[in-house]
Amino acid sequence: MKKLIIIFCCLPTFCFAKIQVATTTTDLASIVREVGLDKVEVFSIAKGTQDPHDIPAKPSFMVKLRSTDLVIAQGAELESAWINPLIQGSRNPKLMAKDGFYELAAELDPIEVPKGNISRADGDIHPGGNPHFQLDPMRLGKAALLIADRLSSISPGDKDFFLKNAQKFQTLMNDKLKNWKDRIKKTGITEAVTYHKTFSYFCDRFEIKCDVQLEPKPGIPPTPSHTLSVVNQMKKRNIKLVLIENLYEDSVAPKLKQEVPNILIDVVPVSVEGEPGISTNEKLIERLVMAFEKGKK
Repeated sequence: MKKLIIIFCCLPTFCFAKIQVATTTTDLASIVREVGLDKVEVFSIAKGTQDPHDIPAKPSFMVKLRSTDLVIAQGAELESAWINPLIQGSRNPKLMAKDGFYELAAELDPIEVPKGNISRADGDIHPGGNPHFQLDPMRLGKAALLIADRLSSISPGDKDFFLKNAQKFQTLMNDKLKNWKDRIKKTGITEAVTYHKTFSYFCDRFEIKCDVQLEPKPGIPPTPSHTLSVVNQMKKRNIKLVLIENLYEDSVAPKLKQEVPNILIDVVPVSVEGEPGISTNEKLIERLVMAFEKGKK
């Protein structure tokens, strides 16, 4: 008697293929991982230790983008100098289509939107507003929902999965926000100096005045005359905390320490993976809250 052999054919592997996502920053990549979990593969073009304004458009990035389903950017012209050349160089029709490239900033209530005419003489001003929303827990939560919606357009069957994960992340950010606010309030710090306007959203959310920057204008390195002006303002307003984003040189730190007694200068990360151990958006903001606690009055 002949044996009947039945062969079960597996579904093609592409049926289970993960959504391929590229993000311009590690902050966005971290959110995509929270929302997509094992249904996505994501890589960030910029490293957490790099200034996202100025990333080289390497051919190797173009090669990686050829198999990408979606590019997510912070927007507000943060990456405009290099992301468009990369997408064009990839020759990936998915990314050149309307839904293949997604910028978030415009949908997250941007602040510091300039009024009137602007020029290069004003420094690196973004017409769409400040793009550095990654340090605001509430905007991060909303960004997760927006990303979930965009991923759902690629894989409609996973819509509920993405939405549930995004809502979980948003709840985490909102819950942590209260704790972070309470801890910063206990420090008694109401003002801080920063290098660039990277902290605008953070300071706005945590009710910290951060209107003094070491840059005389956005994108312009500190000058001796402007540094003297910063010193005078710190003395007059009794500002004791200086946060220098680790994307920039901290060469003015010795001068500040010499001229303003009893100040704390902390060189801090402002993106996920910007410092060892900062692997998530939550850990990044926790690190910044701890910087305020170190500078407690």
